[in-house]
Amino acid sequence: MKALKSLYGICGLLSGVFMVLICLLIVAQIVARLFGTMVPSSDELAGYAMASSGFLGLPYALHRGAHIRVSLMFKLLSERGQHVLEVAGTLVGLAIAAYLAWWATLFVHESYVFGEVSSGLIAIPMWIPQVPMSVGTLVLVIAMLDRLVCALTYRSFERVDAQPALSE
Repeated sequence: MKALKSLYGICGLLSGVFMVLICLLIVAQIVARLFGTMVPSSDELAGYAMASSGFLGLPYALHRGAHIRVSLMFKLLSERGQHVLEVAGTLVGLAIAAYLAWWATLFVHESYVFGEVSSGLIAIPMWIPQVPMSVGTLVLVIAMLDRLVCALTYRSFERVDAQPALSE
């Protein structure tokens, strides 16, 4: 579906935005040191941005076919065997993504309920930097479900113009 493809693209875009934010924080910290000062909690904020970039990048990478895939054994199977392995692998990935999404979302909820804040110079409510982790894993679950439907109906999930990831 076009809406889902757009959702994966938005996640990829947000992942890139967080990467740029990491760069800006590092440059700001370097410039601040040159002037004998500092950017409060820049290391902490860069860490949050890195985690956000990683988790939001998961569904986009899946859609682009960029996750690492060991295809050596896959190539040895018949077409039917490849299809069964594709469906089984997607089911395992879906189960792992759903498990991760469940606990990530519960983690964010608990941080919100208990009012946890960071221990850095800037007291940031912890649920704020944790939300991208939950969103990324929830969208990954949607992407894995989409991939499963595609696998069951013999359609390709990965983008047609996507380059295959390195394998073997």
